[in-house]
Amino acid sequence: MFKTITFEVIGDQQLVCEGCERRVERMLKALDGVGQVHAHSRDQQIEILLDTAVLEPDAIVNRLGVAGYQARARSASDSGN
Repeated sequence: MFKTITFEVIGDQQLVCEGCERRVERMLKALDGVGQVHAHSRDQQIEILLDTAVLEPDAIVNRLGVAGYQARARSASDSGN
């Protein structure tokens, strides 16, 4: 089931520019179970359309951690798909 989940970047390393946004988007889109990714440096949020039957939100948090970003899941909603 696809859900839109918002992650908040909370650590010292922040999304500071469009380049950071694109890098995070490319990195996460490469994961199986990720449909869409939109990273926003202005509010330090990353919105992901995620197939929770394939990938858990914790896997996103872990992958962001490998890239140097500390994050947490903020909210989830059904996409209707």
